[in-house]
Amino acid sequence: MKPFSMEPVLRYRKQLADEARQKLFASKKKEGEIQGNLFQMEKRLARLYADLAHEKAEGTTVDRLLLFENRILTLQEALRELHTELEEQQKIVIRRRRRLLQAGQDKKALEKLKEKQNLAYKQFRDKKEAAMLDEVAVLRHGRQSNT
Repeated sequence: MKPFSMEPVLRYRKQLADEARQKLFASKKKEGEIQGNLFQMEKRLARLYADLAHEKAEGTTVDRLLLFENRILTLQEALRELHTELEEQQKIVIRRRRRLLQAGQDKKALEKLKEKQNLAYKQFRDKKEAAMLDEVAVLRHGRQSNT
C-alpha cells in the first residue's frame, strides 16, 4: 500500500479547470461587450428614427430623406450582424460553461480518489504501527517474565 501517486494528474486536472474558468470569464466579458454595442446601436437607431420624424414634420428635401433612409438601413444591417454575433457568443459561453463543469467534476473525482487512497494508506500505516507496538510489548513482556 502506498500514498496517492497520481499527484501530477491531479495538478493537470486543476490546471485544466483553471483554464476553463478563465476562458469562460473571457467569453462572458466578450458577450457583455457585444451586448453593450448592441444597446448603443439600438439607441442610435432610435435617435435616427426620432430625427427622421422631426425632419418629416418640419418639411425637408427628398435628398435628406434618402440620407436618413440609407443610414437607417445601414444601422439595421449592423444590428442584425450584432444579434448574430451575440447568439454565437452565447453558444460559446454555454459550451465553455459545460467544459468548466466537466473539468471541475474530473478534478473532484481525482481529489476523492486521493482522499480515499491517503486514508487507506494511513489506516495501513496505523495497522502496521499497532502490530509493531504489539510485538514490542510481547517481547518486553517476555523479557520481564524471564527475569
